[in-house]
Amino acid sequence: MSRKANRSSHAAVDPTAAVYPIRTVAQMTNLSPQRIRAWETEYGLVRPQRTGGGHRLFSQQDVERLLWIKRMVERGLSLQGVKRLLEEARDRRGR
Repeated sequence: MSRKANRSSHAAVDPTAAVYPIRTVAQMTNLSPQRIRAWETEYGLVRPQRTGGGHRLFSQQDVERLLWIKRMVERGLSLQGVKRLLEEARDRRGR
C-alpha cells in the first residue's frame, strides 16, 4: 500500500456526510423504515438528504439523532415533547 493510500485511510469521517440508505439506518437503529419516515414526515425530527431519485440518505449525525429520539421515547417522552426539546436546543444554538 502506498503512503498516500495509507494516509487517506486514516482521514476523519465527516459525520454530516449523507451516506446511509434508510434500510441500513433501520438496521443500525433497530427502527423500522416506516417509523423513520414517520419521524421525518409527520414530526420533522430528522431531515435526511435526498438523492436525485428522491431516496433518503442519512448521515452519522442523523443516525445518532434517531438513536437519541428512540431513547427519549423509550423513557416515556412523547414525540411532541422530543420535538420541543430539539427546537429549544436549536434556538439556544441560534442565539
